[in-house]
Amino acid sequence: MKPVFVSFFTLLVLVFTVAAKEPSKGLTCDQEKTLVAPCVDFLTKKTDTPATPCCEGLKKIIESSPTKKEKKAACKCLKEAASQVPNLDKDRANNLCKTCKITVDFLFSKNFECEKL
Repeated sequence: MKPVFVSFFTLLVLVFTVAAKEPSKGLTCDQEKTLVAPCVDFLTKKTDTPATPCCEGLKKIIESSPTKKEKKAACKCLKEAASQVPNLDKDRANNLCKTCKITVDFLFSKNFECEKL
């Protein structure tokens, strides 16, 4: 496992608020972070396209977050996760759902503005 994944998962747990830890339907924040872990290489420009498990993980999170409250919780969880990734490319993060050909784009709203969902 690459060092970036170690810091990605270790540091996230330390700073979550109650809202950020609120699980979406059937998924905890930790499960959501695990589902998007395959996206890190793409989001840090180590690869040109997101891995298939990255896009599949995003789809699973979206399917598990049908309500506005669940969408906000997932967004906040992933926003916090993204803040712990060194060299994260915000343009790639903002366009990840589009790059994965996912029509719902609430997870990485423009500049991670979760409250505006």
